[in-house]
Amino acid sequence: MGPGAARDAVRGLDSRGATTALLGPHRKGESMDKPGRNILDTSESRIDRAIVGALRGQDLSGFEIWHWLGSGDGAAGLLTEADLYPTLYRLEATRLLKSDWHEGERTRRTYRLTSTALRLAEENGWPPLVFRSGAATQGEPDRPNRAVSPGPDSGSWFVPLKRQPVATDPLPVVSPARSAGSPADRDRHSESRPSPEWSDAAEPDGAAIELYAADLAAALDLPRIELSRVRQEIADHLADSAVALELSGLDSKSATAEAIERLGDARDQATRINRAQQTKSRRSRATSRAIIEFVGEMVLWLTLSVAVFAVSSGFADLLVALGGLLGLHLTVLRSAEWTTNQLAIMVCAGAFMAGRLSLGHLAQVSRHGDATLRRRWAIRGAVAVLAIALVLPGFQDTLVVATMLAAPVAFVLGTFRPKHVQESSYNWRGIAIAVLVVATVTLLPFGRLFAYDPNATPGTPLAAGNNAAQLTVFQLPDGTVDYEIRQPAGSGAVTVELWPASLQGPFVIVDPSASGPAIVVRAGTPSSDSTVAPAGAQSVDISKLPPYRQWWVVAVTTGPSGQRTAIAVAIQTGASPSPGTVLGWLISKL
Repeated sequence: MGPGAARDAVRGLDSRGATTALLGPHRKGESMDKPGRNILDTSESRIDRAIVGALRGQDLSGFEIWHWLGSGDGAAGLLTEADLYPTLYRLEATRLLKSDWHEGERTRRTYRLTSTALRLAEENGWPPLVFRSGAATQGEPDRPNRAVSPGPDSGSWFVPLKRQPVATDPLPVVSPARSAGSPADRDRHSESRPSPEWSDAAEPDGAAIELYAADLAAALDLPRIELSRVRQEIADHLADSAVALELSGLDSKSATAEAIERLGDARDQATRINRAQQTKSRRSRATSRAIIEFVGEMVLWLTLSVAVFAVSSGFADLLVALGGLLGLHLTVLRSAEWTTNQLAIMVCAGAFMAGRLSLGHLAQVSRHGDATLRRRWAIRGAVAVLAIALVLPGFQDTLVVATMLAAPVAFVLGTFRPKHVQESSYNWRGIAIAVLVVATVTLLPFGRLFAYDPNATPGTPLAAGNNAAQLTVFQLPDGTVDYEIRQPAGSGAVTVELWPASLQGPFVIVDPSASGPAIVVRAGTPSSDSTVAPAGAQSVDISKLPPYRQWWVVAVTTGPSGQRTAIAVAIQTGASPSPGTVLGWLISKL
């Protein structure tokens, strides 16, 4: 069967033998949308079967498929050049074809059959169609080795166009199995690939091709990676088509114009491609994938908050110690709200990452542009994050509530920086950013790190040197608190006073309205057993004191003359309310 007979077979003429062998019998009434039925047995799929036959055992670019099957009058109306790429993208969407960038004389997007297509072809007896010395015959050629490039999206898409060994009628037909891979592969297929001379072919009109590709891209509703792929693939097709037309006798500009006219209006082509790519099954898979990414990221960052809780206290102690070396008086108010605020910050970080990953994967899998999906997905996701923030239990104060309510905003912001499926999260840059985020989250609660004035106790100056004694808090199993004092010998009896404290900017000070300490207790002496109370100490039940959130704790010595001297100062957080929710906190404030 010669090239003309092959084209006749693809056109679906009534000549028996070649036509039936290539296209197979049609089973009327069967649809590719109904499960359990052959997805290629439809009245619209005869050209699909021809493409499957052409790709048996070899990878072809879109132009090679068209040059082989669609030259002449477009396979009797079954395939036109304008329908070529919508058809290929539809077959990809139904998981019959796969494609990737192929390194040859020039990088091309090539197509290959999936296992599903091969199985269907075997089950239904659809034969392969190959070229042998310029004639189309049935058989299974050796598959050339594929070399997948890193992809044009890693660099400039529009590189200078190179001449390609393609041909069109009446020139000798070029085998679709172009040289690619090892020299042995090229030698094995060389006899089936007559190469025309290119010395007389000029460069195609690159400006016109790029303008068409830009118009096409502007009308495509695809994620940025897929859009770049389609734009480059169409530009490659036009360049190959223009060169083939030049070899048939047209000048460069006329050949390029003719190639563009054959492909059709850019916006119409974009509409066809959008419709072929954006299938119901892809939308369903994309929604499932996006929900999984959303839930997974939120759970991951909530889990990471446990690690943050474990290390944050040590970081706080380290920062206070460094402040002491610099002569600063710092304290961390280790309240239950302080811990809840760390959880709130992790929720915000998780919401941002959930927005970034879920929208990116939703767009990539469904084949829609980010902007097309952002508004609806951002609103729905923000509502879900807000629901989590409102009902997550914890100890609430103004800072915690504000951080929790920022989580939906973080999700929306994440959707403006989507991360698509092909963009790996597992690289050194991604790991470094993750470590930086966790470190930042660990340190952010130090918004609750305060400086204090050690001489703030009314009428009680701090002893010189600020190292006269060390005051530590001892938490008892019954929930009460004892204070332990390490003091120099001969300093006399020491008492511990608790004054109501208030915040003044970054400083913790004695409440100006307080006329005296709320309670005075006797401090204990250090005990060798840390599981028991310090000897001689008096316990304090913070929960029974007036509802101050912070207490100014000062160890005081009183001399024979009645002169008071503070030998140590600490900040004690008051009793926190029982755990609640942001929603409950907001209701209580209304």
